[in-house]
Amino acid sequence: MSIIHKKDKSQYNELTDNYRPAYLPSAGLGLETFSTCDYSLNKPELLRSEYDDLEVHAKPVLDSTDKHSDGTEGYSFVDTQHKHLKAIHEAEIANHRNQISRIRGELETRLEELERKAAPVKAKIQRLEAEIAPLEGLRSQFQLHIGPLTLSIGVLVTLAAMVVDAMVNYNFLQSFLFSNATLLLITTACMSVMSDGSMWALGTYLSRRKEHFTSKSLFVAICVLLPSMFLLSVAATIMIRFGSMAATYGTVNAAGEFVAKSSYSLAEYGVSLVTAFITAATGILSFAFSLDENAFLVSVREEKKAELAAAQAEYNEILREYGLIKRAEDPAERDEERRLAAEAQLEVLLTGLKDHYSMLAIQKVHDPDFTEKVCASLLNLHKTKEVAHDESPEGAPVLVDSIKFAHPIVNLK
Repeated sequence: MSIIHKKDKSQYNELTDNYRPAYLPSAGLGLETFSTCDYSLNKPELLRSEYDDLEVHAKPVLDSTDKHSDGTEGYSFVDTQHKHLKAIHEAEIANHRNQISRIRGELETRLEELERKAAPVKAKIQRLEAEIAPLEGLRSQFQLHIGPLTLSIGVLVTLAAMVVDAMVNYNFLQSFLFSNATLLLITTACMSVMSDGSMWALGTYLSRRKEHFTSKSLFVAICVLLPSMFLLSVAATIMIRFGSMAATYGTVNAAGEFVAKSSYSLAEYGVSLVTAFITAATGILSFAFSLDENAFLVSVREEKKAELAAAQAEYNEILREYGLIKRAEDPAERDEERRLAAEAQLEVLLTGLKDHYSMLAIQKVHDPDFTEKVCASLLNLHKTKEVAHDESPEGAPVLVDSIKFAHPIVNLK
């Protein structure tokens, strides 16, 4: 089995005989596969039709042939057919020259376009690599990675802290806001946001202070306002706890009347104090888990890595197409091989048609002496052809320019 496999004709995109083919892409759609169309003399159906045409045109002469003829009377028809085919072949050569120049022009244009596209993409890759390098060793402290998703632990802790604050504050606020349910819910939610949401926002802002996403004056104002909100919520919680102790620890007497408590034990003071500082504790936890300077830098690094991967994929595609075009066979080389084959067919066809006419004459006359005479004439004709072929000068000029396709190589890598 042969190791080297020739490309099938279907793998090539051949230009048509029209001056402006309908399909000649210049944007990386397989331009390197284009070649000129084949010569008509390489098509078996054309050769077969030439033999059929000879029989039709030479029939009047064959009908009048007898044993006194020499069997060459119809050679003038063969010579005329041969001249027509030669003229058609030379016209095809001119057309192929045009096709070759168009293909070469498109290849050169595409290479220049690829070089222009490669330069900014390569610069982008180098810039991203330089920006990613100092961020490679960073690791976020409080982030969960679930597949491609990244979730901040600070957000989860803040949500849990807000729920705890709301549950604890609700009971104490209910003791003196039981007659206004709407105000009770609003106050509970606002205290949770002021204590935990403000500290989460403060931690997030401090984590991103190197980003300069806000002006310096606005950044300072926010960093002052958020702790103030937290301290206000802590102070309000302490006042609510101790201010509502009478209602919280009061009892109902036998008459069904509520009796407020005026003196408290150390345990009751302790419970009020501990619950008062739950708001401060949850706020501090929210701030601690949301303050992560590396988290933002890590997210920036991942974004830049994704951008780098896309740029590298684009650059690799450019290099791939560039390499395919640079390694593509020059259309003139393939056309030259086809042209030589067509000219060989043209040369053989001249002798073949004359042989065919002589065979028709032999079949028509059907005389041994005539057959011997015609065969001797054909033998001399073949010998004359062989001598002329052997004496042909070497290095005769070819009709199609076979200069290899050349373009200045630019190192894209």
